[in-house]
Amino acid sequence: MRTSDELYAELKPDIEAVAEPLFEFSTTCLRRRGDFLPHAAVLTEMGEVELVGAVPDVGRDLVNSTEVLPVLHDGLRRQSREASLRAIGVAVNVTITTNGDRPTQAIKVLFEHKQGLTVALYLPFKKRLLRGFVFGKAFSVAATPEVGAWSGGTPPAGG
Repeated sequence: MRTSDELYAELKPDIEAVAEPLFEFSTTCLRRRGDFLPHAAVLTEMGEVELVGAVPDVGRDLVNSTEVLPVLHDGLRRQSREASLRAIGVAVNVTITTNGDRPTQAIKVLFEHKQGLTVALYLPFKKRLLRGFVFGKAFSVAATPEVGAWSGGTPPAGG
């Protein structure tokens, strides 16, 4: 049985294929609009990356992340059952605290692979007066699946 580190090393190309376009789209949205709604990417068995979005049916034009995220997760679970997917990633705007530092905003990409690896990748950022956004150094940590696309189609507790 492979260790988490071995699986991470083996799947690193898939992680990069999913995370890079999500970070790119998220940073573009931040620079243009100052925020972004949750969005996702899927990696097909053929190695193609497709960006995915979701719009909840709430009867109004403006929606928030809390309304979008569960609809996006449901759509990804459905897509994983109907198509041959290797991996999924979901990008959200979060607040994190690392090493006892002050809270900071970050782009979080939760990556889930059908081989069982789940990692959260973070790209911290700050909004500077008159200088736009400044991005820190990305890092990753082991995580618990939130979409649960390959866990029988049911979301994990709290997901």
